[in-house]
Amino acid sequence: MIELKDRFLGCLLGLAVGDALGAPVEFKERGSFPPVEEMQAGGPFNLKKGQWTDDTSLALCLGTSLIEKKGFDPYDQVERYVKWFREGYMSCTGNCFDIGNTTKAALLRYEENKDIYAGAETDPATNGSLMRLAPIPLFYLNNLEDTIKYAGLSSKVTHAPLNCIKACEDLARFIHRALLGKSKEEIFADSTIDFKKSYEEVSGKGDALLCLEGAMWCFYHSASFAEGAKMAVNLGDDTDTTAAVFGQVAGAFYGVNSIPAPWLNDLWDKPMIENLALDLFNSNTL
Repeated sequence: MIELKDRFLGCLLGLAVGDALGAPVEFKERGSFPPVEEMQAGGPFNLKKGQWTDDTSLALCLGTSLIEKKGFDPYDQVERYVKWFREGYMSCTGNCFDIGNTTKAALLRYEENKDIYAGAETDPATNGSLMRLAPIPLFYLNNLEDTIKYAGLSSKVTHAPLNCIKACEDLARFIHRALLGKSKEEIFADSTIDFKKSYEEVSGKGDALLCLEGAMWCFYHSASFAEGAKMAVNLGDDTDTTAAVFGQVAGAFYGVNSIPAPWLNDLWDKPMIENLALDLFNSNTL
């Protein structure tokens, strides 16, 4: 029996572990690099082993906002995202080194006009709001309606295209069910994801719905956190985010003890991420 606290830890640490596992091969095409089996250093941002990217930084911003504001405060969220962008807040290197074009455009718009929901429906439907989502279903576990509602609103802060909002709502639902100990069949009971596709047919690219499909395909067709995480990274392209999205659901499903100990030991700022996961867990029992 997996304790709920272990599922919370698994969900947030799974996001960060997936991010760090995929970061060294980010932007590389599938098959153009040796299959990733363990944590590595390097990559386009020359990170140390176990360091993570914007996926985890923005999840930490979102989660910290939910805890400190005791609920959904989009103004506080976007202010934290700007602080990360401008000052390196919640970055593992002390500066913002990896920001998606859609996120950057939204934050620049916010700085200009102070519109809290700074995402534009005409922006590309990328996965930047999906990668950071975990704190929403963790904080709102006791209310599925709020989970879905705030998952969508959390996307609109930077990512307003309908496909981004839908992907976030779907991922929130999957995480919610995984936290409750549902089976894989129950998690995806009403999903339109095509799990009959082959591994070669799913994508690691940065589109929100493609990213969700690829990450969930790897979760559905693997038997452990480690197996699925490596499958997600080895899809290539947006490797860190595919694995971070995978890690949110797989960590909630399998629990923190399923994440390989060497990966957790290498993870940068692990105690900070653990403490936030525990704060989110305790917020449900107050």
